[in-house]
Amino acid sequence: MHPVKKSVSAVFTITLILLSCSHSKSPNAPESPWLGSHAVILDNADPGSPDPALEALRDAIADARIVGLGEGTHGTMEFWGIRQKISEFLVREMGFTAILMEAGFPNSLDIENYISKGEGSGTEAHKNLTSWKYQEMRDLIDWMREYNLEQTDSGRMIHYLGYDCAFRDWDRAAEVLSGYLDTVDPESVPDVAARLENYTIDDARWVHDLFISRSADYIGRSDSLEYGLMLRIIENLEPSWTVWYNLANGLPDLEVRDAFNIGNVRWIIDTYLGGAKVVIWAHNGHVGNTILIDNAEFPSRMLGLRLRDLYGDDYYVIGTEFWGGQFMAWNGCEDQAFEFTVHQAAVPPENSYAYRFHKDGPPLFFLDLRHTDVSMNEAAWLAGPLNMRFIGATYCALEDRQFYRSMSMTEEFDGLVFFETTNPATPVTF
Repeated sequence: MHPVKKSVSAVFTITLILLSCSHSKSPNAPESPWLGSHAVILDNADPGSPDPALEALRDAIADARIVGLGEGTHGTMEFWGIRQKISEFLVREMGFTAILMEAGFPNSLDIENYISKGEGSGTEAHKNLTSWKYQEMRDLIDWMREYNLEQTDSGRMIHYLGYDCAFRDWDRAAEVLSGYLDTVDPESVPDVAARLENYTIDDARWVHDLFISRSADYIGRSDSLEYGLMLRIIENLEPSWTVWYNLANGLPDLEVRDAFNIGNVRWIIDTYLGGAKVVIWAHNGHVGNTILIDNAEFPSRMLGLRLRDLYGDDYYVIGTEFWGGQFMAWNGCEDQAFEFTVHQAAVPPENSYAYRFHKDGPPLFFLDLRHTDVSMNEAAWLAGPLNMRFIGATYCALEDRQFYRSMSMTEEFDGLVFFETTNPATPVTF
């Protein structure tokens, strides 16, 4: 999540990332009659392995048009696998046609162009994303491309976009914008490239004003959707700069980030996709109905809460949690090398959801929280408060208790997938 004594916002603004079969649980762990009868037992997290139990999602999600899929850590193989498996079900069985991800907005366009138009290669598109350098991400890219090649109806093709303004630099944005300007206004390319290389808010505003002042010409030489996409990239530049400036200077950044990102999500859904049903992949803290305490003790309303405000029950969010196992993250322990490595999770405390699920539940299951009556004594504990893991880009097992939040699971999530054991995601290099 973050190094000790660092802000919780580091969980999200350091963008690194990260499938598997289920593992047998201890035969001595008793099963709660209630949890055993309400949890939907899943076979595994392998997208290549069909699982009839996923049919339970049909009734749970019902008519919701936006599904959030969370991850309890950025570096867990199973969290990547189950999200792809659920996404494949939603696409093939329930009419969803896009995956939006916690990834840089301009950096994601190469993946969209590759899976929908066959432009470039999967390797290059993955490399240009600059984050989520894991085999599991490449597996998702390959599946989306293969799925689109099967489609004879373009309306069923799947799309991919990153919604996040917190891309680390403007390099990919500058390349995309220069490529567009080569077609509509080649004479302006040097000036725009120089402005973006300067990397200041004033330069971002200068480029924005240029595009606004020449909108009619640019649209006439391309089309309104392509122009709108370029303008949206430009509008991401200032909040991108601000997020990283605030993070470096102890100022609130999560509020800036998701206050702008909700606009990106709305633009993608309403304008770019024409109202399509979408799946959103991000950390539990982003997609949950969550308020996080940011730098300077600032309460930040995260993306999931903003989605709930806008879309109500049209938004269904599934979190993930685990008992034990391994995952990838930066080493956040003090006086130790800050290196990207495999971590072994410490044993969860008794006042945690992970402990209760481990003690009373199956080793891998989905639980529909939205339709659970927590007024029943047997299920009241789900309303909490209990502790839930909150691990992002960094972790320190020695300070494990700092990587939990006290929360109500039924208030923050509509559904949950629990794993008894997890494995680290698989890094790739280019």
